[in-house]
Amino acid sequence: MKKACLLLSTAVFALASAKSYAQEFYIRGGGGYSIENASTEFNNADPNGLTMIRQSTDITVNPDGSANIKSLNGTLGSGFKGNLTVGYMFNQYIGAELGFNYFTGEEKTIGKLNSPLMRSEAKAYLEGLDIMPAIFLTPGFAKLNPYARMGLLIPAAGKLHIDSQAYAPNGGGEGVDINVKAKTEVESRFSVGFAGALGVSYPISPKFQIFGEVEMKSLSIKSKSAEIKEYETTAITPQGTSLVPGMQLADMPRNETHFEFEDTYTEGAEDPTKARKIPTQYVNASGLGFNFGVRYSFGK
Repeated sequence: MKKACLLLSTAVFALASAKSYAQEFYIRGGGGYSIENASTEFNNADPNGLTMIRQSTDITVNPDGSANIKSLNGTLGSGFKGNLTVGYMFNQYIGAELGFNYFTGEEKTIGKLNSPLMRSEAKAYLEGLDIMPAIFLTPGFAKLNPYARMGLLIPAAGKLHIDSQAYAPNGGGEGVDINVKAKTEVESRFSVGFAGALGVSYPISPKFQIFGEVEMKSLSIKSKSAEIKEYETTAITPQGTSLVPGMQLADMPRNETHFEFEDTYTEGAEDPTKARKIPTQYVNASGLGFNFGVRYSFGK
């Protein structure tokens, strides 16, 4: 009987301890950097064909008419990020958390052309806010404590920015060079990816911990629509630079400035007052990187 009471007391104490620990909420904040991961073809940055850039290529046209072609496959997942996460530990080993990650990507060349008639380049970068619901797992060591977290990555806000430029020597006649600059923004549809991390934390006080982790994200963002926000054509002569009449953003019909991405659609005569439908594209935002920061625990 005494042994049974002792065992019961021990079990009650363990349950009480687990219940007390289960009340731990925490906030984690930090920042980091990601590099590219899982390369794919870049988007078509010029549906109007004004820059003569072929999708995801770097082309150099030689004087003899031959061309050197280089693939520009990659991702737009490299860049800097900051994160703020709220979490709850069910017990010493497992918890659930909801993270908010802000990402500003590095500008990448996604298309390039160098020929006697034209020199063009398109660059792109991502910026946005992702939401990450995740599971947190750890052995619960007192000092240097390893952990893993894994969950979904859901873009909540943000855009793909594309900056294009095309320069045509003597494009307006002998001694008149033409320069075109455009800025495009691409909106996304609802998309879901995956992210996971392996890291370690170390306590610097009863409530504060510092952490470092390696994170992998796999995310392909489906495009919804695109709009050319800025478009400028200038003529360059020895006397100076001037805007070319009739070749500015205000002069372009809607079907050359607004685009809608569709999986299936019927192609026919275009209505210049409506957005042009083009095939669906995906933005590869996958990356591999690291995060550092601090964690503050409540309830201990």
